[in-house]
Parts: sequence; structure tokens; C-alpha cells
Amino acid sequence: MKKIIDISGYGHSGKGAVCDILKEFDGFYVSHYNFEFNLLRVQDGLIDLKSSLVDNWSPIRSNSSVKRFKNLVKRIGPKASFLNPSSIFYSNGMNYDSYFKNKFSKISEEYINSLIDYEYVGEWPFTSIVKSPFHQLFFRIGNNLGFLKHRKETIYISSGLNFLEKTRNYLDQLFREFSYSDCKNIVINNAFEPFDPLPSIQLFHNAKSIIVQRDPRDIYCSTLRSLDKKTYIPDYDNNNYHKNLKRDFLNTNNLEKFIKRQKIYFNNIKSNNSPNILRLRYEELIFDYENQLKLIYKFLDIEPVNHINKLKVFNPELSVKNVGLWKKNVDNNAIKEIELHLREFCYKH
Repeated sequence: MKKIIDISGYGHSGKGAVCDILKEFDGFYVSHYNFEFNLLRVQDGLIDLKSSLVDNWSPIRSNSSVKRFKNLVKRIGPKASFLNPSSIFYSNGMNYDSYFKNKFSKISEEYINSLIDYEYVGEWPFTSIVKSPFHQLFFRIGNNLGFLKHRKETIYISSGLNFLEKTRNYLDQLFREFSYSDCKNIVINNAFEPFDPLPSIQLFHNAKSIIVQRDPRDIYCSTLRSLDKKTYIPDYDNNNYHKNLKRDFLNTNNLEKFIKRQKIYFNNIKSNNSPNILRLRYEELIFDYENQLKLIYKFLDIEPVNHINKLKVFNPELSVKNVGLWKKNVDNNAIKEIELHLREFCYKH
């Protein structure tokens, strides 16, 4: 059984440093930086499916969640190809089949079907709520003209019985096919919510979560155009597309919105003492490197001898350039505003 290790953060918070450290370990496969396994946390994903089938069961929600999950698989599984005409219309570019030996769609369809107790064809008024305006208009006209009297469709009845067991087995099966890797430790990106990763961890037989937090002053400054040439930026992140994407995502083009975003994110962090969750500070990975390594060794139950390429991928002396960026920022008023509203989250060294 593979161990799944998710690395997450709150947006430009330095999780890449942990990924780089784990690349130095023997027996670890670290997924591509651009691949995020969103199947759990995305809308209509596994967390939502559990909510409908287990936590808040009803025939309305269970039928709807099964259909939405089927649609999700259809959207994120196949790669758009003229050899598969429907994929041209449905594929959203995540291309999960490519990462799971072209088996993601098949395994996922078998999984969701295993959760269905039975199905039947009949009228179900709740589906019309999510239909397009054009569909609604077409049916209304047809109904008034007398040639569309019924809206029959397939209804899925799922009791949610054995949901956790089936889901854990499903995820195990998926990751046995992941990226052609025989490693027992699989490192993935942003699969679990950093605010509360426990619901995601519970869907696996063997999973752990490492979450990285960073000084919001440095998060803000790290995307400013005036500092681009003064900071260390990994090659994969050093292009205008990614830089603009970060600015938009973090709202650093608007200080007020940036502060609001950070407060909302930090205030929604749920603290717990789960042995499967490790929270680290980006700054301490640099200033207290050896002790932070010991925490990682203990958390992942690995020996230092397995750290066969130590310092060959992650170099604290290089990454230290990304700490204290706010001290170089020309807009001191912006830094004062961040400190005023987010003082408790600022790093004190």
C-alpha cells in the first residue's frame, strides 16, 4: 500500500521547499509541480460526494451528487482528442488519464457505479434547476404545444453504505497506476485543504498532510514587479504567465483585498493534534533547517540515511533570499497596513 503525502499551503507560501526536500529522499516520488490532484477538494469531488451520501444523506442530494461526480470524471479524465470526439467538448485540460496510465476514467466510473444501489427511469423535478435556460425554454414550449409532456431521466439511488471502504480502495487502486512510479511514498500537491486536511486524510488508508505557512508580508512582496529580479524564483515559476496568475490569485494588485483574503484564509484554519498533519513555517525551514528536517523524518517515519541527496535540490542558502522581502519593499505604508491587520501571522525572527 502506497503512502500518500500531500504538500499544501495558502498561496505562494513556500510549499515548493518541502517538495524539493522530499525529492532528495530515497523511495519517494514527487509529482510534477504543475499537477494538482483536485479530485477531493474540487466542487462535486469526493468531499462533496461524502457529504451527500454519508454526512447529509437524502435521495435528492445522493442522486445529484452521483451525477455530478460522473460529470466531473468526464471533464477531468480524458485529454481532448479528435480520436475521442466527445472529449473535445468535455475535457477541461486536467487530463487525469495521462497521469494514471490512461485508467483514471475507467477506474473512477467503476467506483461511482459501485456506490449505486439501483437505478430507474422516471420524472425527477429537481434536475430542472440546473438545466440551461435554453433547455428550460425548449421544454416549456414543447410542453405547451403538447409534444413534451414528461421529463423522464435515470435516477440513481445510493445508500452510501460502505462509502469509506470503497473510497479508500478506489484511491489505492488509482495511485497504484500513478505516473508509472513504483515508489511506496507518493508526494502530491494541493490535494487536501490546508485549512482542515483531516476530512481528506480520512478518505485514504495511508495519507499524511504537510502544510506550509509564510509571513504574509513576504507573500505580498514576492509578487511585486519591482522585486522580480531581486528574489529567487524557481525556473518553472519564472515566467510572466505564472507571475500574473499569482498576482490575480493572491489579490496583491489590491492591498485591501489581499489583507481580507489572508484574514479569511488564516481564520479558517482548524487546529488539531492529528499525527497525520504537520504544519511548518517556510522561514524555519531555512533558519532552522536541521531541526525542521528532524520533524519531517519523524513525521514520515524515515531514517536520515534515506536522505541520500541532502542539499542537492533544496538549498537554504539560496532560499534565504526570499525571507524578509518586505524589508526591501519601497511601499512601507503597505507593509504597515499588513502588520496592523495580520500581525499575529507575521514571522518573528
